[in-house]
Amino acid sequence: GMETSFFAAVGSGPAKYVLLAEYDALPDIGHGCGHNLSGAISVLAALALGDLSGIEGEVRVIGTPAEESGGSKVILAESGVMDDVDLAAMIHCGNATVVPFRSLAIDAQRFAFEGGESSDALMFFLHCLDMIRDNPPEGVSIHGIVRHGQGAEVDLYIRAPERDLLERITGRVNRCAEGASKATGSSLGYDRFEPSFENMLPNDAAEKFLERLFILEGEKLSAEVGYGGSSDIGNISHRCPAVHPFLSITEKPVALHSREFALATITPLARKKLLSGARVLARLGAKVLVDQPFRDSLRISFDRSK
Repeated sequence: GMETSFFAAVGSGPAKYVLLAEYDALPDIGHGCGHNLSGAISVLAALALGDLSGIEGEVRVIGTPAEESGGSKVILAESGVMDDVDLAAMIHCGNATVVPFRSLAIDAQRFAFEGGESSDALMFFLHCLDMIRDNPPEGVSIHGIVRHGQGAEVDLYIRAPERDLLERITGRVNRCAEGASKATGSSLGYDRFEPSFENMLPNDAAEKFLERLFILEGEKLSAEVGYGGSSDIGNISHRCPAVHPFLSITEKPVALHSREFALATITPLARKKLLSGARVLARLGAKVLVDQPFRDSLRISFDRSK
């Protein structure tokens, strides 16, 4: 149901390995997210695995467009196409090589006040939000954008480390909006203006093997756990084992989502890292396809993390 998505597969058998490919760019910036490298890494790894003979298993490449706003992986997860998968993987590029990636769950909600004293309702609501933001639970953040300077609509991004906590915070935010509506005689409408993302679940078995593969490539692993705000790959990780490491392509830090980072994706170093990342994902896939005990360990890690 996504016009700019695609699905390709090679092989057949009980083992199933999925490579996710992103490719959207940013207006006026270009590939400031590095999706030109990320998508190419996945495709190149799949081509390498497709050349293997005598292996009973299926390798899929799935195009996941509109990562920046559309949440195509949410649609993918809800379709059920990932439910029989042993491992889904992709690599993002950045300033450090980081294997454990943890993203936050997020709700994107729009609140609109109409009639009565709607502008007062909006101000009342924003003051209530400030009280929540003054002392939030750890990992919780609320960011808002007033959509029209003359109107009474606000878009909120509400983030939390886990879905249960996110729902509790979202409930408090909704009650603030309802109170502002009642106090000012305004009507209230609210809905999600972007898909809701889940937090990224860890998979210890896959991450430990990935660390070994990156070390074989000569990568220096960051000791930090990568927190990438919110990502729709979190929804995939709730349906099947999934990993989302970051691969360094820079010699010194460069701001992501910038023209400078877009330029960093087309350097000789970046091309070298493209090949390195493809080898990592291909070797990971080969392990998935031929090693039943490894596949079992992926499923055990997945079940424990839920």
